[in-house]
Amino acid sequence: MLLAVTPKVEQRRTLRFFTLLPGVVGIVVAFVGVVSLGLHLAGIEKPTQVTADRFLMMPITALGFVISGLALSAAQKKNSRLWTWISRLLAAIVGVMALFALLEYALEWNPGIDRLWFTFIPGSSPFEGWQRMAINSALAFALFAQGVIFLDGDRKDDGLRSQLFATLTLIIAFIALVGYLFGVHDFYQFTLLSGMALVSAITFTLLGGGLLFSQLRRGVPALIVDDGAAGFVARRLIPGAVFVPFVLTMVRVWGEERGIGLRLGASLFAVADMVVFLLLIAWSARVLRDIDRKRGELLVLEREAHEASERARVEAEIAMTQAEAARAEAESANGAKSDFLAVMSHELRTPLAAIMGYQELLADGITGPVTEAQAQQLGRIKVSARHLLSLIDEILTFTRLDAGRETVIPETIDLDDALRDAAEIVEPLATAKKLELKIISAGPGSMVESDSTKIRQILVNLLSNAVKFTETGSVTAEANLLGREFLLKVTDTGIGIQPENLHRIFDPFWQVEQKATRRATGTGLGLTVTKRLANLLGGDVDVTSTPGQGTTFTVRLPVKVPHIGELKLADDKPQHQKRTA
Repeated sequence: MLLAVTPKVEQRRTLRFFTLLPGVVGIVVAFVGVVSLGLHLAGIEKPTQVTADRFLMMPITALGFVISGLALSAAQKKNSRLWTWISRLLAAIVGVMALFALLEYALEWNPGIDRLWFTFIPGSSPFEGWQRMAINSALAFALFAQGVIFLDGDRKDDGLRSQLFATLTLIIAFIALVGYLFGVHDFYQFTLLSGMALVSAITFTLLGGGLLFSQLRRGVPALIVDDGAAGFVARRLIPGAVFVPFVLTMVRVWGEERGIGLRLGASLFAVADMVVFLLLIAWSARVLRDIDRKRGELLVLEREAHEASERARVEAEIAMTQAEAARAEAESANGAKSDFLAVMSHELRTPLAAIMGYQELLADGITGPVTEAQAQQLGRIKVSARHLLSLIDEILTFTRLDAGRETVIPETIDLDDALRDAAEIVEPLATAKKLELKIISAGPGSMVESDSTKIRQILVNLLSNAVKFTETGSVTAEANLLGREFLLKVTDTGIGIQPENLHRIFDPFWQVEQKATRRATGTGLGLTVTKRLANLLGGDVDVTSTPGQGTTFTVRLPVKVPHIGELKLADDKPQHQKRTA
């Protein structure tokens, strides 16, 4: 995996290098021109130093390099119209200078402007042509200037004009370099005592290369920076194609100068050239083969990863489908459970109502006189029947709340009446346990708008629960109006609740005494129903307790119950409840 990424890393470095290259080349070329002018001004280089084998960079040529380098650097500001026009203006100046020099040669015209421009340079020459720009230098400057002018348009249109002129500039510079390397004067000298200097040939090579690589989307530069096999091969073969012939030819010339025959030298050159290029091709082919193999491995890994991803996606879809099916089944089972509880509770109420009716008939003596023992037994039947009825009602309420079918019927309620009604229902239980049942009034005119049935059920549940878990002492019911809400508070002096159990007391079917031999009876739904009823009415239930000293439940409810709202049940799962006015 890491090896397969290497070509891309190489390509990024190559792209960055050739992107920065033209600007750097422009600065270097301008610097070479400035140095050459400085040498002329210092008198280190003089026209009298020109010989048949050695030429100097003339002052006018040095000035051309300074302006050309600045033009090339300015042309690299791709998104600036100002810099584009600056580069074109500088290129136009160089082009005019070059065309003027070419006209001088073509028309055999010598106005002496070369000398007038640089009269401040020390030294003199008996030959006027010594201070002229060489013909090949002028031609290279003219081609380069034209390429810079076309550069911005080529970038927009992916044209090749600037690269064509850059290539011609490079050819002129290469011809001069070859002439210097192999002593061929005609390659760099076209007129007597006027030729392209070796430094000028090298500088023109840099200038042409910088212009060539100013456009990387077309031509040879596009091949070199390509991130595929073409770029990889080009970056390895092009340097060999350029430098190997030079090196081999120099070796051949050296050998021929030392007595090696022409045929033998040519044969050795051909063999060496072929061997070197075969080695380059073999090396490139081997690297490409390794890259292809690594890419193949990468493709296999990607395919396997894709297949694994597809498998995971399919498995996730199957798991989601199964989860949805399980949830639907659970919801169906929960609905069936709720329906079963509702139906069974209703069915249980029917025979229970008959039992309670017959008990009252027997107790009233309608069927005949009732002895004291019989009256006591009928009283136990009545207590048990009422207890069973309260359990059934509790289950019915929980079932409706759990199914979201419980409705709210708002009406005006007197809090004192609500406290007394609830206390009367629970009072027999408190009296049986010899507990004091206290009521703290909210004061006269304490009116609220809520569901009276549910308020009474909340109070009865809390009072019954308090009596159930209190052996001695008292149970107190209190109501208070506080702005936009009212409080129903029930306090007992019972066994209390351990701190670790406070968060569990509102769970369905959970009781403080969890032992099989627990003393308190009931379904374990009283507090659950109370909290859900409080939520349904737009409020909530808080509890504080001290083990061994007692417990206080506080119900906070709005003074005016909302007709439409969202119910948050005790299990913290939002459920929408239908409320009717």
